[in-house]
Amino acid sequence: MLQQTIFKQPFSNPPMKVALIAVFTALSLGTNYAMIDLWNIKLMDALIFIAAFLFGIRVGLGSAISTWIVYGFINPYGQADPILLVFLITGECFYAIAGTLVRRASVTRDLLSRGRSIHTEELSGMKAVAIRQSGRGFRKYSLGNYAQVIRIYFRRVYVAILPYGRLSLIFGLIGFQATFAYDVLTNFGSWVFKTNSLYQAFIIGNITGVPFAILHESSNIVFFAIVVPLAIATSHRAGLVVQDQAQ
Repeated sequence: MLQQTIFKQPFSNPPMKVALIAVFTALSLGTNYAMIDLWNIKLMDALIFIAAFLFGIRVGLGSAISTWIVYGFINPYGQADPILLVFLITGECFYAIAGTLVRRASVTRDLLSRGRSIHTEELSGMKAVAIRQSGRGFRKYSLGNYAQVIRIYFRRVYVAILPYGRLSLIFGLIGFQATFAYDVLTNFGSWVFKTNSLYQAFIIGNITGVPFAILHESSNIVFFAIVVPLAIATSHRAGLVVQDQAQ
């Protein structure tokens, strides 16, 4: 049995989960309405992925469902019909499932653990340099001393973000796959009752939806490769660590 614990914080409590769902729903809706003029370019998918990655499948699924219930009915371009809304909600849940599965993958845990340990070494190294330089006295500071500190700092920062750079490749690929599955499902759902057969709905829906799918998938590759690793790296540097422990 898998039990999820998050840095000894009460995030697993039902009231906290409800609060987290409300936060991610608000973020998703806010960014959706702010980017309403950009067809099929939304941060919502990445936010749902982050919610599930950091706080578990229930928070991810709850955020996905809540967001589409509101966005499907309160939309400047019109309300989604109930059948299509079911497909949209189901497709959005793909991102929550992907976030949970990726978090439990061994390669992800290894890269995150390495990034956190490197960050600790970075802080220790910078502290040691500062102490060594301050021990020499203020008057002995020179341009070379400052240059050395800056050089060491940027070298350590580069090494520290390297594991997250590798995560960018993983997240970008996962984001593309989840978005492709979402587009195939929702394009099919938009035509399922407009054609004579399910096969026709699948073919027509996905052919006519190609331009929108290209925009959606290409933008999500960028969001998943940049926004998601930055959010996760920031949470880890702030001390928020998600662990899956088997009992």
